Amino acid sequence: PIGMSGVRLEVETHIITASNAAMKNLKKAVKEVGIEINGFVFSGLASAEAVVSPTEKELGCVLVDIGGGTTSIAVFLDGAIAYSSVIPIGAKNVTNDLAIGLRVSLDSAEKIKAMLSDSKKIKGETDEVDLTDLGLPDIKKISRKTLVEGIVRPRLNEIFSMVHLDLERERLANRVPSGVIVTGGGASTAGCLESAKRVMLLPARIGKPSGLTGLIDEIIDPAYATVAGLIIYGAKNPLIEPLTSFAKRVKLPTKGIFGKFVGMIKDLLP
Repeated sequence: PIGMSGVRLEVETHIITASNAAMKNLKKAVKEVGIEINGFVFSGLASAEAVVSPTEKELGCVLVDIGGGTTSIAVFLDGAIAYSSVIPIGAKNVTNDLAIGLRVSLDSAEKIKAMLSDSKKIKGETDEVDLTDLGLPDIKKISRKTLVEGIVRPRLNEIFSMVHLDLERERLANRVPSGVIVTGGGASTAGCLESAKRVMLLPARIGKPSGLTGLIDEIIDPAYATVAGLIIYGAKNPLIEPLTSFAKRVKLPTKGIFGKFVGMIKDLLP
């Protein structure tokens, strides 16, 4: 605390690193459309702002954000993030499996995956899924069970198995009594929630954005969790500046062991 005397100052921090080249490319791409970036936020941390409650963070929970090509993991203990990771597999892998299994294009496979996830289009208790509206030349009807159990679920089980092994390796699997919050575009995939419960042996729910007001009906969907979380994060932290600006403004030592450490940090900055 400011103004108090002490002998030793300690802090427990959680450091998240990312590819310097990837961040530069992302910044350049966004700048092309006329938007300036003030900083970067880990997608798992941003999504948590919109879909994880303070109580869940306090008791202990794991957020699984299934994106297109990657899945972000964020573990919260005692109200703060305690572990984060990214695994190189996501919802696009499910689409690829459907395309290969049904011998259709990726676009057609994506449409089939979306239809399977839309409960309104699955009429009654019938197991058959009518694909007529999708305009596929070779497939008209197909068994939903065949698609979900035979193609979709094995890939989902693989994703959650990788998440579970990651938590086991870090000795965190038994420290998340609030369970699993699954979000991201892949969270809407048919059978996702069941796979999470079965593989991770924890309570699970789908995380939908909350905490926003206004015309938000269109974004109350797991696919928009990161975007909604970034808005909330930015509102909570308006004074946070990018590390690059901080490094330029503050004069840091350049000699000795600490100087070498500072040099390493500068090399990581975008």
